[in-house]
Amino acid sequence: NYKIHHIYFPMWKKKDELEDLLKNYNDNVDYVALVMTAELADCYKTKKEGVEDIINKVEKSFGSPIYVFDVNGNFLTSEEAKKNYLDVSASNWTATAKFVSEFIKDSCILVDMGSTTTDIIPIKDGKILANKTDLDRLMNNELIYVGTLRTPLSFLANKVNFRGKLTHISSEYFAITGDINVILGKIKEEDYTCETPDGKGVDKESCLTRIARVLCGDREMISDDELTTIAEEFYAKLLELIREGVDEVSKKYELKNVVITGLGEEILKDALNGYNIKSIKEIYGKDVSIATPSFAVGMLLKKYIG
Repeated sequence: NYKIHHIYFPMWKKKDELEDLLKNYNDNVDYVALVMTAELADCYKTKKEGVEDIINKVEKSFGSPIYVFDVNGNFLTSEEAKKNYLDVSASNWTATAKFVSEFIKDSCILVDMGSTTTDIIPIKDGKILANKTDLDRLMNNELIYVGTLRTPLSFLANKVNFRGKLTHISSEYFAITGDINVILGKIKEEDYTCETPDGKGVDKESCLTRIARVLCGDREMISDDELTTIAEEFYAKLLELIREGVDEVSKKYELKNVVITGLGEEILKDALNGYNIKSIKEIYGKDVSIATPSFAVGMLLKKYIG
């Protein structure tokens, strides 16, 4: 039996409100399983400062024992976690991978596409073979900085085909992947939970307006059909980046089975045509798919405590 609650909470702006938020959830709590990636937010000068601050706030919010999950797949006490702060930093993907290896498939590539990044995690015979730090994962196709919502379109390409010409685009923060994914029906408007580049709506009309700006144009200068074609071109680049990463990992570890999760599951299905795909959304439902690390760390702690 489980309940899942999603909250958009930009840590870089609101870290001082975290304690008040968590206190809303401290009724009848026996244990707290904690997994984090927010120590990377630019409100913290170092990962050490981030890890300590997050653990301190969680401790103040709950009166129950806290178990912090680390990148080696172990649960640490708060004190151990503060000492070994690099081991608990950005350990969210490890929680998902360990859960997948124990509860779903022990040899596969786990591909988790969230709002900001895509994790590509090789798992073989129950062993998680991915590199431990984000830096090393970026160097080895195991972390790709493209996501369902927040990736600026200028990261995907610096030119698009437009009216028969290969056309330069603006690198201003005008539009993001959330815009193309709403236009193309890959996500619903209510899934577009981050702030929009212009602070306007998440409806299709607003998304088209933002795409026009990428070409330094507007809706009077560029037709909706042309804007949709541009969105499709950016979408193809998004798929290409994901596919390249997964193909490299697949070749390196000789893995053909893929377990997908995250907000971008529908995008991953488009990108990974030909792989044997299992979907966490189809097994556990959309809420779990969007919050897999939290769900995973809860299930793992339950098993750990017995």
